[in-house]
Amino acid sequence: MLSDEDKLKQVCALTGAGQEADGGLIAAYLSAARSLILETRNPFADDPDSVAWEPRYDSLQCLIAADMYNWRGADNEITHVENGITRTRSNAGVSKQLLQRIVPRCKSRSVQ
Repeated sequence: MLSDEDKLKQVCALTGAGQEADGGLIAAYLSAARSLILETRNPFADDPDSVAWEPRYDSLQCLIAADMYNWRGADNEITHVENGITRTRSNAGVSKQLLQRIVPRCKSRSVQ
C-alpha cells in the first residue's frame, strides 16, 4: 500500500512536475482519481467514497492523476488538428485505457 506521500512522489516522477511547485495540484488530482475509481468500482453504492479503498488500485490512481495533470487545460477536447497532430479527448479527462482497468462491483439479488 502506497502512502499519500509516495503517491505524490510517483505522480511527480511520471509527469516531471516539481513536488514543491505542483504538489497541491497533484494532491487534488490524486483525490479526484481516487473518487473516480471508487465511483466506477462501486456504481451502486449510496456513497462510493465511504467504501474501503483497495490498495491494488494505488498505482492506477497515480496513473490517472498523472493523466489528468498532463491534460490540464485541454478541457477534454474532442478533436484538435494542428500541424499534422491530431488530438481527441473525452472521458472526463481520463484515457479510456485507464478507465477500463477498473473492475466494477455489482449487486446481486437474493432469490427466494
